[in-house]
Amino acid sequence: MGSGNSALMGINISLRLSEQNKQFYRTDEIVSGKVECSDNMDTEVRLKNVTIELIGELVHPTHETRHIESSSTTHCIRFFTKRLCIHSADELMEYTLRLGNHRWPFSFPLDDSLPPTVKPAGYLSPFIRYFICVRLIRADWQKARIEKHFPIVIQRAVTPPRAIHLEYEDENRKGVRFYVFLPKNIAVIGKYFSLNIDLYNPRRITIHRITAVLIEERILGPSKEKNLIVLKNNVTDIVDFQGEHLHGTFKFILPDSIVASFSWKPASWPFRNPFILRYELNLEAHIHGSFNNIMIRSPLTIINRTPINENEMTPPPSYETLFPAS
Repeated sequence: MGSGNSALMGINISLRLSEQNKQFYRTDEIVSGKVECSDNMDTEVRLKNVTIELIGELVHPTHETRHIESSSTTHCIRFFTKRLCIHSADELMEYTLRLGNHRWPFSFPLDDSLPPTVKPAGYLSPFIRYFICVRLIRADWQKARIEKHFPIVIQRAVTPPRAIHLEYEDENRKGVRFYVFLPKNIAVIGKYFSLNIDLYNPRRITIHRITAVLIEERILGPSKEKNLIVLKNNVTDIVDFQGEHLHGTFKFILPDSIVASFSWKPASWPFRNPFILRYELNLEAHIHGSFNNIMIRSPLTIINRTPINENEMTPPPSYETLFPAS
């Protein structure tokens, strides 16, 4: 897997990670391995330097229409770079890549504070990607450099914040009281999340249903996306309830595909927008009649789970998702 022009140049570049079956890296881990380079050209290649970089980018597509013409542009904002120089030559010297096979080890410790890989939510949606870039700069400046990209997936390390319980209560004009209790304000991806509901309906007005909607908000640099619905369920199986009192503990499972909550702003970007991904849980009692519904909104912090084995790991984003064709 990778992109670049190396194979067309007669030089094949591949990447072998130290943990070959690893699907993602957490921000407290080390990305390491070897770059393997095979030179099949008829002549030796003269180089100025060989570098391996770990790069984090915010990809921000835009679409513009003027009169009858439209155009799309993809902006790549690099916010993280770690660079390893394998070979380097000054202006008077050069490095010769001889025929045969070459192996170059690399190791990049990940910063704890890095934002995770974030897939695009839809067309023209911004996203965050990481990749290892292998670059061979040729001594003859008139010839194209040799470059190849290998995507990797990064997740935030599991460092749960302090959990607190949350309580909400609201009443509509018909005297229906809606009480919600969240035992904790933290939910784990791929696991069940529970809450307690108590509804008092003294006039026995029809309660059509109670729904739970998990909404995601993304602020990724210059782009802001709100009201992205990632989960929508009926909290109970009750339909058109006309009793006086409804009480129970209800639970639902969080999708594996969502990204954990995070907030990140590097010191080198003091005047730019931060990267933020946060969630809000909306619980709504749908009550018969106009303007009778009761809505309760609560912030919810979502964290990654710690996988016990490979079967519990979430499949990584595809290469095409992180590097769409331009």
